[in-house]
Amino acid sequence: MDPLSHPAPRPAAGADDLTVPLTVGGFWRLAPDWVPRDGYAWPTPALLRDVEAGLRRRLSDGE
Repeated sequence: MDPLSHPAPRPAAGADDLTVPLTVGGFWRLAPDWVPRDGYAWPTPALLRDVEAGLRRRLSDGE
């Protein structure tokens, strides 16, 4: 199953409480000043596949 072709499941109860603080920049209050505040790009499907493959390798290394 391709995770990119299916919508993400609804977050657990309480996640909606985080929406407002995050959308008004509340997250950045918690991040150190050296963390860039802009310039981020959406991950590409190829990048997500690479991350998934790396995580699967890490899991199999521990067995």
